[in-house]
Amino acid sequence: MFYVSSQIIRSLFYFLQRQGLESEKLNSLLAGRAHYLDDTCYRFPVSDYESLMCFADTQLSKEHIGLLFGQSLKAQNWGLLGHVALVSQNLEKALQHAQKLNSLVRNIGQIELVHKNQQCRLSWHAKETINHYMVDELFSSWLSFAKHCCQQNAELALEKVQLTRKPPSPLCMQTYQHTFNCPIEFNAAINCLIFDEKLLSSPLLSPNPELEQILLSQAGDVTPHTDYINELNAFIASQFPYIPTVEQAAHQLGFKKRTLQRYLTHQQLSFSKIIDIQRKQHAKQMLLQGFSVLEVSNKLGFSEQSALQRAFKRWYQTTPKKFLNEHSF
Repeated sequence: MFYVSSQIIRSLFYFLQRQGLESEKLNSLLAGRAHYLDDTCYRFPVSDYESLMCFADTQLSKEHIGLLFGQSLKAQNWGLLGHVALVSQNLEKALQHAQKLNSLVRNIGQIELVHKNQQCRLSWHAKETINHYMVDELFSSWLSFAKHCCQQNAELALEKVQLTRKPPSPLCMQTYQHTFNCPIEFNAAINCLIFDEKLLSSPLLSPNPELEQILLSQAGDVTPHTDYINELNAFIASQFPYIPTVEQAAHQLGFKKRTLQRYLTHQQLSFSKIIDIQRKQHAKQMLLQGFSVLEVSNKLGFSEQSALQRAFKRWYQTTPKKFLNEHSF
């Protein structure tokens, strides 16, 4: 299951609000998962990122919305990776950390840095076909980081940008040219930034080797086990109202069915328990967001409304109606 960190989705959510989009509309696109925006351990399915971006493109007539979002990001929006990058010695070190820790932010793409003929090619390869928004966001945010966090920011310049997307409209083209300030090749074979390799040695403003090592150690403590649970939660949430099987979940995580079951048992969990927890959390938040009991039942894959009501009473020792009465303002 491909995912994006809650830090990125939260940043995107509030960025789109500032662009004038209604929070209710954005909430509905997250299908009841908006309450995870402040959960730093949660992973949203990539489809949530895509839905928000496509909606913004349509509503705002800005196919370059990814560029604008990327420019708005600060390193801190990348979570632990961002903090490590900020205290790195130079731009090359920051990019090396990004290559190793990228999965803390999203796992759908791979970062590659290649040296050739005194040039560098910084490319991003998606593992699944997605829209151009994420590439635009990544490239513009990397460039923004370099310009604002390097001491020699006046010397930072790209030689060429290659993008696999088709050419944008003339109006949007101006934004691409302003962002990258260099020749841009569309319909390219890969997505990459090309620049003089000397830029890699550009020192950052706040190097701190001691803090860098502490943060790297902390990143190493983010075990794959936590990621497996986050990835499993994101997969289940993305499938509602369909309830996936344990075989399908195991396939998404690259496990065999028995391997996943043994792993969950070791974590004192079961696949059915995780689905139940997901439904419990989503049902509560969706009711608070104004969805009717019938809508919640349908969206969470219950066979009938009475099945949700029985489950809700088991979870919260009250009925959905009484719960809403107690939490009405």
